[in-house]
Amino acid sequence: TGYRLDTGNGRIHQFNVTIERQIKDIGLRLTYMGSRNRGMNYSLSINKPQASLTPFAQARRPWPAFVGGSYFRSDGEQNFNALTLQAQRKLGHLTFDVHWTLASNMSTMLNTENPYAPRLWNRDANTSRNRAVANIVWRLPVGRGQRYLSQVPAVVDRLLGGWQLYWIAFFESGRFFTPSFSGSDPSNTNTSGGLPDRVCDGNLPSSRRSIHRWFDASCFVVPPQGRFGNSGTNVLEGPGNHLENIAVAKTFRLTERLNFTFTAAALNFLNDPNFAMPAANISSPGTVGRVSDLTWSGGHRVMEIRGRLDF
Repeated sequence: TGYRLDTGNGRIHQFNVTIERQIKDIGLRLTYMGSRNRGMNYSLSINKPQASLTPFAQARRPWPAFVGGSYFRSDGEQNFNALTLQAQRKLGHLTFDVHWTLASNMSTMLNTENPYAPRLWNRDANTSRNRAVANIVWRLPVGRGQRYLSQVPAVVDRLLGGWQLYWIAFFESGRFFTPSFSGSDPSNTNTSGGLPDRVCDGNLPSSRRSIHRWFDASCFVVPPQGRFGNSGTNVLEGPGNHLENIAVAKTFRLTERLNFTFTAAALNFLNDPNFAMPAANISSPGTVGRVSDLTWSGGHRVMEIRGRLDF
């Protein structure tokens, strides 16, 4: 493993601009956020021979005495851009905080399969293009001084008044993933598998996606002899996420210093499945493009009853 003697940490430039406006009791915010990162460090496998029609031999390596060799370069680049629209209301029976973000995160440090190729821009796998979050609290207008049952006795008010409804929802477009192949070494560099050739886009329209065929696997083929594949990394968009949680809660004042909070919650109350990434190895025709699992947030509906004592 090697690295430059004058290796630094690079430069991260962050910037943003925000426009805010209040309309009655609702606050609006439009924000652009960006960063330009230069001189980033990343590791590259440099003891590969160049791709060739000549079969692999240890003598073809740049350093034949070693099987592997990694070198840390300091020319990595990353560009991040995001536009966020947010609305807030913090007064009254209904309060909310809702925001939507459109983001792009590109890097030159992801496709390092061919150490002799120029660094190309590829998407970050963990940045979704669209993400929306809603956090809403509704203080139910029931009990003394409220719209409904405003004249109930104090004992009844202690039971029926003061309840709050909470709704938290996440909506996220799919994250990105990389196609691959396995079982052969067309580059003759002792590299088994890797990136395939991309002959068409591969992403299906949303109306044609299913858990049995999420992307068009025919758009990717094993590279011909003598070179690496031309596909980029993270060129395919995976399944999105949709999760909604609701809860009702009330705090009962037992004594001057003792409070009890009761909460009934439903996690993923719509019971929507959130799918994991599909299989992306084109050398496995029986499974490629198929979704076979759920994400951590894609389980069944969960009901919870919680109690908390504050003193």
